[in-house]
Amino acid sequence: MQVSASTSVSSATSAAGAGGSGAQIAKLQKQLQETYKDLQAVTTDGSLDAKAREVKQKLLQAQIAAIQQQIAALQQAEAQRAQAKSTAAASRPDEKAREVERAEKEKAQEVGKNAAKDVSGRLGTQVDTYA
Repeated sequence: MQVSASTSVSSATSAAGAGGSGAQIAKLQKQLQETYKDLQAVTTDGSLDAKAREVKQKLLQAQIAAIQQQIAALQQAEAQRAQAKSTAAASRPDEKAREVERAEKEKAQEVGKNAAKDVSGRLGTQVDTYA
């Protein structure tokens, strides 16, 4: 039986630097490496009979699968946190743009009202003056 630890360990390593769950992933990565070493030792152990070797291999493989699932769950949770953070940050500029647009619109309306008052005030004085 050939055992390959490189794929799972490298994915755990890349996730270890991903953020808050990095310490947990690093711990699981170490546990995964130790379990792979145990599996390799059982595979090459000549003192065990075939039945005992098979049982131990299956148990260690199940343990490896469980550790890999834990790592995947932590990676997924970290990705969801990053996406939520990104979504929240992305929504802020839209809100700010709407706020600026509202302020500009209110300012334009105010300027328009003031201009209308100013024009109507001048128009009445000009009409009186020239009439």
